[in-house]
Order: sequence, then C-alpha cells, then structure tokens
Amino acid sequence: MKRLSIAAVLAALSLGTPVHAQADPENIAELLAAHNAYRADLGLPPLRWSDHLAANAQQWADHLAEIGQLEHSGPGQNLAMAASGTQSLTQLVDLWGGEQAYFTNGNFPDISTTGNWVDVGHYSQLVWKATTEVGCGFASSNGVDFLVCDYDPPGNVMGERAY
Repeated sequence: MKRLSIAAVLAALSLGTPVHAQADPENIAELLAAHNAYRADLGLPPLRWSDHLAANAQQWADHLAEIGQLEHSGPGQNLAMAASGTQSLTQLVDLWGGEQAYFTNGNFPDISTTGNWVDVGHYSQLVWKATTEVGCGFASSNGVDFLVCDYDPPGNVMGERAY
C-alpha cells in the first residue's frame, strides 16, 4: 500500500504489469484511522487490523489490477478505484464514508433513503457493529489504483441493523 516512485510506476505501466506493495505500519495506521473515525462518530468500538484479511485483500487487489475493473470476491468487502495517485488511502475510504448522507439505520436491506441499499452498502460495512477486524490491499495498474478492504465478521446481514 506504499506509494511507489513515479519512475517505478511508469516502468511497470509501460510493461503493463500491476504494481502493488505490502502494508506498512504507516499505511495500516492510516487505514485504521480512516475506518475508525466513522465508527467513533457513532460510539462504536474501533476495528483491529488483521494480517490474514490483508493478505486476502492484497491478492484480490492484485487480481483487480490485472483485470482493470471492480468485482467483489465475496461478502464483507469494500472496493474503491481511482486514477493513480489522485487519492490518498484516507480519501479512498472516504469514498465509502460519503455514502453516510443517504444511510438510515433500518433493518438490512432497508438502510438507504434512496430505497437502494447498494447506495450505502460500503458505509454500512464501515460501521457494522458486529465487525471487529479489517485488512486491506492496494494495487495499481494502467493508471488506476485499487483499494480492497475485507471485514470480519462481514456486515450487511439480511434483517439486521448496522448498529
């Protein structure tokens, strides 16, 4: 999840190979702070980092960088995509947090003022009370950054409330 040098990124892009870096303590701290700010606003306990979830998320981020599009690998996962280098890790998490504007804490899937839970499903995962752990992976390819965060236990459970 390290930002790589422009020369390294350009070299990789010219070869068409995905660029990724493993989580380092600074990036882990940034990702946890970004997630936990939304939880703190609601008085929810902070998420803990999971190396196991991060390893799975990194594999999926690498896959997304190879195929060049967003596609979920399963439940309990948030995905973000942006032009390379235009968004910090916090800003990518804030893409999900911005869904809060349309969120209502009803029983899933009745959680959106728009009537479509997909419009707030990333935010609800951030603040799902039962979720205790997160792990994220980051990859970049062909001018696009991909952030994948996996959560345990997964949120957005049918018939349950986020918090």
